[in-house]
Amino acid sequence: MCNLKQDLRTQAVRLPLDVRFPEGVHKVAIRVKGQERIIAPIGQTWDSFFLDGPRVSDDFLSERASQQQPGREAL
Repeated sequence: MCNLKQDLRTQAVRLPLDVRFPEGVHKVAIRVKGQERIIAPIGQTWDSFFLDGPRVSDDFLSERASQQQPGREAL
């Protein structure tokens, strides 16, 4: 949990040390989803999804049969 500071035109969120962005992150994008505000470094929004997401085993779909497409009627 953190505090929200507000002046006439803007709001500021002070992130606690344990959830701060790494050094070098100077700009963030903010997405609105209902009542939530999702903050992500600009240009890195998909990095955590692909790099930290669930993995599949090396034999995943290794024995998958080839799928032949049915013939189509010419136009």
